Amino acid sequence: MKFNFHTNSFEELEINQDKPCIYGSDKSLTWQETYNHVIKLKGAIESLSIPKGHPVIIYGHKEAHYAISILALIHLDIPYIPIDTIYPNERLITIQQSSNSQVVINCTNKTLPLIFAAEINLDCSVNISCTPNYNEDNIFWNANDPLRYIMFTSGSTGEPKGVQITNTCLLSFLDWIHQDYGYSKDDVFLNQSPFTFDVSLYDLLSSFSLGASLFLVSREQAKQDDFIDKIKQYGCTVWTSTPSFVYLYLRELNFNSSELPQLKTFVFAGEELPKRTVKTLFNNFNACRVINAYGPTEATITSTWITLTDEILSTYEILPIGFPKRDSDVMIEPIENDNPIGEIILIGDHVSTGYFKNLEQTKEKFFTIEGKKAYRTGDLGYYKDDMVFFNGRIDNQIKFNGYRIELGEITSVLNDLEIVKLAYTVPLKRGNDVKAIISFVQLVNTNDATANNVKEAIKPKLPAYMIPKNIIAIHEFPVNANHKIDGKQLVENFKKGLYK
Repeated sequence: MKFNFHTNSFEELEINQDKPCIYGSDKSLTWQETYNHVIKLKGAIESLSIPKGHPVIIYGHKEAHYAISILALIHLDIPYIPIDTIYPNERLITIQQSSNSQVVINCTNKTLPLIFAAEINLDCSVNISCTPNYNEDNIFWNANDPLRYIMFTSGSTGEPKGVQITNTCLLSFLDWIHQDYGYSKDDVFLNQSPFTFDVSLYDLLSSFSLGASLFLVSREQAKQDDFIDKIKQYGCTVWTSTPSFVYLYLRELNFNSSELPQLKTFVFAGEELPKRTVKTLFNNFNACRVINAYGPTEATITSTWITLTDEILSTYEILPIGFPKRDSDVMIEPIENDNPIGEIILIGDHVSTGYFKNLEQTKEKFFTIEGKKAYRTGDLGYYKDDMVFFNGRIDNQIKFNGYRIELGEITSVLNDLEIVKLAYTVPLKRGNDVKAIISFVQLVNTNDATANNVKEAIKPKLPAYMIPKNIIAIHEFPVNANHKIDGKQLVENFKKGLYK
């Protein structure tokens, strides 16, 4: 059994009915049970007469019912808006007010902080508080290219931006996965990223479309002592996460191919991938495949990829983010004359139609090139040997003492040091003026190295104006809901004197 996203329907219903489909944080389901749950949920949704194109909010974390809700809404041509339980109440309220969604599917036993016109609960019971108002201003229906989901990301103004992903975008991504990634129905995908982070769809879409199995890893499960045992028990073959997440397990004695012989593929996205992480994986896992991928939410999960090799590790100081996905293009728009580094522009069917109810920012970031959709990423990059390399954010370039500095370059040099496990660099500002550069590091062995050792080690590698004023050794990095290093929290902790 599998779900065909091209025909928007289940297929091969009689095949592998008892095969595991979802290992959720609350329960595990076979493919037959998953199918039954989707059909039951579809009935509950249809009882509310929700028009195609009216967005429905899904609230939860890593429950099996969350994945079922995504599939049921896609099946009904109703766009979904994912909300995670880690979100503060204010963010949920803001998104509900912005989208004017009248319906929520609550995958938890929690009482929500606001009242929807209709709420569908775990058992598919429907609670109606008032008559839903499906006004025309809140219906986004295009029969030729229906909206699949609206994913709200952090905006520079502090207000979340809703990225609209249509059926064309989704199919463009899935076709690429099916043709180039080599996955099969026998794979078991580890799904760690919250559903509010589109990297989570790497695994969900691949698993459902192939008839494979999906292990939904909750925040709580990831912290438990038996997490790696669960990976072994379920026979996980594909690991997808940010580099920061896999880093937590690299030094675990049982995180290797002897203990996890079926784990063969690692896919990383969302952050710059340190070479040290790849080297450790190559040492720990025999003949494993490590894929480095890149792409913003605005271009449907990821847009470039490359399978890393020992040769690539030894040839390049910074790892490439690879080649454009099939049937797409990556253009580097120059910022300065005679400088190969410029803004990364993504072009193709996978590019979003724009931001939800935000025409101004849509016009600023989205445009067309020769009739094809294009998106200005705000990321810097360059081509070398026909591959794309990431060179930080435009807004991560700072002007300090008259010099233009890329903070990511400092971090990369730090991460290459043998005495450093992981590093991150931030500017300290007063208003818009940068007053100092500070780097935070985790050390391999605090008995043998100090922050002063680190500073001395990078002096031959960087010009004097790029040497951080302070290098601070910390025990662990704060991370956000998507398990990326939280730079803002680092600065706040430093200002509060929490790092000595």
